Amino acid sequence: MSQEWVTSSTQTRRKSFGFFSRPSMLQDIPDLGPVSTPRTLHKNPTMIELSLTRARPKSMFFSGPGGITEELDSTISLPQPRGKLSKRPRPKSMFGSFKPRESSFVTESSGSSSAASSHEREDEIGDFGVAILHHGEVLSTGGLLRRRKEFLVLTTKELLRYKSQQKAWDNLGQPCNSTPRTPTTGRTASFSSTSDLTTTDRVVAQLDQIVSVYKPDVDNNPSTIQVDHMDDISGPGSTVFQLQNVEEADVWIDAIRTAATISREVSEKPLLSTNIIAHIARRLEAERDYVPDQFFRVYTIVQRGTNGKSHHRSSSDDLSKMYSTICYLAIGLHKVHIVPIPKTLNRSTTSLVLNGGTVSSGILNLSSISMSDKDDSFTLGFRLPCRTEMRLNLASCHAASIVQSIRQISEYLRPEWIIPPFTLDIPEFLKDEPIAPLTETKEDYNCIDRTLAAYCAAYDLDASSICYGVLTDVEDGPQFVLYPPANTRRKTYSDLELLAVLKSLRWNESFGSISFRGISLDPLMKAYDKFADEPEFYANRSGKSIFLKPTDVQRPVLVLELRALAMCSTKLRKLDFYESIVRKRKGGLDFQNVGEESEGCGVVEAVMPLCRRGYTNVDWFNLTGIELVESDLDWLVDAAATKLAHFRGFELGRCGLTERMVSLFLAALVAHENTLEALDLSGNPGRFHAPSLNTSMCYFPYLRKLNLSRVLRATGTDPLLTAEVLLRWRLEELDLSETQLNGETVDAISTYLASPQSDALHELWLTQTGITSHDAATLMYSMTSVPGKARDMHLHIGQNPLQRNHSELVEAISAGATPSHLTMRMVDYPKEEMFRELIKALTINKTIQYLDLSKISLPYEAGPDTCAALGEFFAKNTSIIDLDLSGEQAVLETARLGVGINSALGRLAENHTLQTLRIELQTLGTSGAMVLSQMLRKNTTLRQLHCDMNRIFLQGFSAIVNALEYNTTLLYLPTMEMDRAEQMKAFKSQISINSANGTNGTATTPPPQPAKSSFLQRIQGDGKRAKVAKKVSISDHHQGSTQLFQNVYPLHLGKLSKPSPASNTSNSAASLSSTLVLGDEVLQFGSNGAPVPLGLSSSSDPQGLLRLMENKWEAEVNRLMGVLVRNVTMLEGGDQSSWESVLANAFL
Repeated sequence: MSQEWVTSSTQTRRKSFGFFSRPSMLQDIPDLGPVSTPRTLHKNPTMIELSLTRARPKSMFFSGPGGITEELDSTISLPQPRGKLSKRPRPKSMFGSFKPRESSFVTESSGSSSAASSHEREDEIGDFGVAILHHGEVLSTGGLLRRRKEFLVLTTKELLRYKSQQKAWDNLGQPCNSTPRTPTTGRTASFSSTSDLTTTDRVVAQLDQIVSVYKPDVDNNPSTIQVDHMDDISGPGSTVFQLQNVEEADVWIDAIRTAATISREVSEKPLLSTNIIAHIARRLEAERDYVPDQFFRVYTIVQRGTNGKSHHRSSSDDLSKMYSTICYLAIGLHKVHIVPIPKTLNRSTTSLVLNGGTVSSGILNLSSISMSDKDDSFTLGFRLPCRTEMRLNLASCHAASIVQSIRQISEYLRPEWIIPPFTLDIPEFLKDEPIAPLTETKEDYNCIDRTLAAYCAAYDLDASSICYGVLTDVEDGPQFVLYPPANTRRKTYSDLELLAVLKSLRWNESFGSISFRGISLDPLMKAYDKFADEPEFYANRSGKSIFLKPTDVQRPVLVLELRALAMCSTKLRKLDFYESIVRKRKGGLDFQNVGEESEGCGVVEAVMPLCRRGYTNVDWFNLTGIELVESDLDWLVDAAATKLAHFRGFELGRCGLTERMVSLFLAALVAHENTLEALDLSGNPGRFHAPSLNTSMCYFPYLRKLNLSRVLRATGTDPLLTAEVLLRWRLEELDLSETQLNGETVDAISTYLASPQSDALHELWLTQTGITSHDAATLMYSMTSVPGKARDMHLHIGQNPLQRNHSELVEAISAGATPSHLTMRMVDYPKEEMFRELIKALTINKTIQYLDLSKISLPYEAGPDTCAALGEFFAKNTSIIDLDLSGEQAVLETARLGVGINSALGRLAENHTLQTLRIELQTLGTSGAMVLSQMLRKNTTLRQLHCDMNRIFLQGFSAIVNALEYNTTLLYLPTMEMDRAEQMKAFKSQISINSANGTNGTATTPPPQPAKSSFLQRIQGDGKRAKVAKKVSISDHHQGSTQLFQNVYPLHLGKLSKPSPASNTSNSAASLSSTLVLGDEVLQFGSNGAPVPLGLSSSSDPQGLLRLMENKWEAEVNRLMGVLVRNVTMLEGGDQSSWESVLANAFL
């Protein structure tokens, strides 16, 4: 069906000859008049009706002075592009194009412009109809020096170009009696592409294949437009054309973008093929960032070219950066990936090969996002710490979706961050558009694991090397505790690992305190980031702006991060930097003598300015072990002088404070007399003058914790703390260890203990203070208000000369004038009779519940009478719940009770109160293990038995495990790793000796330390670091046997083997065999468990015996775990018959 052009005005054309005129000069361009109403294609059975509700803006090609006005009735039909596409012709010169070989779609034609050719094209039009949206006349460049006029036509399906307007109307089937007039003035718009024109008309791009439309930055001309497109067959292509002014460029960009969007919406063709998506997924898997569904998004983008004049190009690789490149942008869980377009092996296959490397950037390294509201260009900036920003100049028709997706995943990875750490320059409608939250799984502590893992991925770190814990049963909890690296070969974290932890903690409101105890922060103290410019440093969580005194001095990264950490959390109250900064003296001088040459520790400088102005809620600082200099003291005194800081606690032990520094600091702290609760001045070199100290300390009536241990005092008889000062406080903890106390100080403490003001005191450390048994007895009688009733207090009196007036201490214990917890570690008894008297007094005591007598030193091993007294103590004491009788085995000193204690341990079968027994390093041997096994068969109250490092080898360990088959109450027993390693070492040594002598032999022994568990390890409870396969730890406070055993025993447990009836029926240590059967060999061991060398048969395999012994140890450990799981199950109310199913759930 033929189509006609209907015009409502008479066409005129002014002829001109411009053969010798420069085509780049400004000329008048014919105007066809604006089309103010949307074009509607009236559909017949073979036509498509398309209605555009958006009016096309005016263009320079349709109106202007002296131009021709003509209106078109938009019932038109355009030729359908042929299926066969021709390749891009070879440039006529090597300078024809510097761009990659990316050509636009070229429609083949007959090469004739005659009427017959026009009739031939009518047969090629087909049944599809389209509407013209925009058109205009331009100049094209066919090379460096060739320029010619062209005419562009934007339809609802394609962007077409022709040699002239006359050719356009002829090929579109529109009669035109006149040709466009060429004005003599004005600048003519120009057109250029990546290839020369060789046909009458050409399809620049199918609208649904357009990737982006934007203004390139290569030539710094704002009136230039670039259209990038991509086809699955011909590949990527790019077209650049220049317009008269910026306004006309904006009109063309708006028209092309709008038409391309509508075309993509109505197109049924998928944006990306399955092969491409699979290829990109494999590239992300190689980066360990592939997570399907909502964390895997792919877009086709253009890497925009840069201005070649702004940089020095030294190679062809840099020269290629001047031009745009079409590629894919994939967004994973942690990174943004730029994936190049793959190459196909051949046209007949779908196999893809790599075409360049993938460029990946961490989403949490994002430093800036900018997006144009006039075209498809946008820019992503990424910056690693202490490095310059890397900017990705991109363009895509999906720019808005890409920007919102990156923001969405960034908020998912940092759910607690209120102010994002990147600048945002995007259109207002995107800022106001709400970001839909991703589907989240419930995570503890505000997703600290998720954020930390994301920062590790952004910094290319191994997240499994970072080990931390969360303690809940502490003051100002929950407490985040950073532990040493999981890798035992490393002692410190790197600067990026520390930075990842600090940034993960920022804005997190889950923790009341954060501890870096023992973790070196020096790597961040040595790092300076001169490129840092993060906006959150200038506002707190509530959005309140902060004003700090500007300085030209570059601050370390540690100062900036700690300042942000303290400012961005409202729940954080306490920071622990115990020994986290190591200061090195210069030239052997003290810090106090180096003057201005020594810099501050950084921690004080970071937080004290915030405290002074009330910008943070952190009010408790532990700086123990960090030597402070005068500059640090200035920060401290300046912050303490104002009440806005509301300090609650300062722990300044071993900080190198002189007497003058202490006096200045205490004087400044007077402003916090109503808030200060804790003060630690221990281990400082300055000498304390007792009267001055008492004068300063009397200003703090709400003090709860005081530590004056290891301090030096001036000479004099004045008490270190007077009774008047002590009576002003309601102390909970008082530590005077390693500080010599005179009689006046002991009397003052006794007076305080006798007063109701001391009822809150629960911890009193008097270790190594020089007090005698007389002083200890005086303190015990003073703290006892009701005879026979224990006071809830832990008294530490170890390492003191208690042998003096020892009888008074024995009498106080016999009378029940003791606290509930008593520690007497490392007491040296010159006579065994004195220790025996103490044991007899403890036997009849009814108030002590926790007793520590570890490392007691006797002149020789305990005799029969002392061992008998110990047996009576084990059998008849009815108050002690926790007992520690561990010994000590050092190079220069050994403290143990001797083998006679084995007979006393048997009396524990009669005890009905003891729940925890620690008896390590007492060299119990195999005979002691046999006694323990017999005791465990009868005892029903013991919950924890610590008996490691006692030379209990495989025979004794097997006997204990056999006994546990009849014990359903024990929840803790070590796996004897140290003893196992010692035996295996001796066994291997014996094999080596016998091999050297030409015989076979046996022997065994200290295990390599087990690896620490750690992918972002979280440890609950008492804060002790879990160690894999180190010991079996099952306590009453644990919840659930399955979770407990997965943490303590991450081992595979096979089918358990029960002991043979013969081993179960043995009732005495003597009846148990002292030999070990391994295969066909019988190995004999000494009475202490050490192997005795024996010549084995010639057929024996020493390495095979070694493997058999290892397997035997492993089997016994598995049996132990099974029995303990059974006991935990029964303690929680489970049935004994169901313990095997619990094992299956826990380990299989």
